[in-house]
Amino acid sequence: MKINLFISLVLVAFVSFGQNPIEINYVKNQDNSVSFYYKKIVPGSYLVQVYFEDLTNTRAANSETKVLKNRSGQLLTLKPESAENQIGFRFSYRYYKGDINSRVKLNFPYILPFKKGKAVIPTELYSVENVHFNSELPKNWKAYSFDFTEEQMVKAIRKGVVVEIKNSYTADTLTKIDYYSKQNSITIEHKDGTVARYQGFDKNKIKVKLGEIVYPQSELGGLAKYDSRNLYRLYLTVYYYATIKGKSLQKINSTDDYEVSYLTPNFYQNKDIIQVQSGVEYIVQYDEKNLFKEMKRREIKKFKAKQQLD
Repeated sequence: MKINLFISLVLVAFVSFGQNPIEINYVKNQDNSVSFYYKKIVPGSYLVQVYFEDLTNTRAANSETKVLKNRSGQLLTLKPESAENQIGFRFSYRYYKGDINSRVKLNFPYILPFKKGKAVIPTELYSVENVHFNSELPKNWKAYSFDFTEEQMVKAIRKGVVVEIKNSYTADTLTKIDYYSKQNSITIEHKDGTVARYQGFDKNKIKVKLGEIVYPQSELGGLAKYDSRNLYRLYLTVYYYATIKGKSLQKINSTDDYEVSYLTPNFYQNKDIIQVQSGVEYIVQYDEKNLFKEMKRREIKKFKAKQQLD
């Protein structure tokens, strides 16, 4: 008996975009298998869950969960139980932003986010949400600010992909401001799923583009004047995505099932890797071993050539 192919697509999304960031299509192969392919039209990792209903002529599982990092690729293939007949199915899919439950390198050696040799004094921040909005502290909250009396060029602390840029805000330079909830920012995702967010840029002085690969010490942009004071400030946070206790990737049903967890980055100092202390002065340092830790040979060659030009 021939089995007819019937397909119904339902898309459930939990991330708000002008268009769907994940597109999934399928191809019917000559051997009656069905291959599914994805296209990711935005940079950064996404977790996708594909659900099948009314499966016939296949022993495939009813769902598939996968983290998508590349811009496109093959997602999965359904193989027929009887090669003479087609596979029947309906499918839907969900997607969630972030490399959820990735293998985070907690001891990775970051480089302080300014030019080599620059003296900086990090300030460890309490939760602004807790103070101003009377809400609970985010999990493992950790953030730093760096203050200067003149404009500074911010540099990347680690190799990664620019996954978000916000550049529509202008600071009120006529008023003294304790904290801006909306600031121009650059968000960069690293290889191990961690994410660094840099806030405080002049919207006209951001030097990177969405989807661009940056390297440690790559120029990100110039800081904006913070308020009426002679003050330029960078906010830096490093975080990752993880399911809440008791939840597996396969059991995620909404964004309530996973959360942002902040970590304390380790920075290179005096041939050691340390956690910087609030209010203590440090000099931006690095050695080639840590600078080139995640870079390919051609990237190292290009970096060295640019250094000679600078």
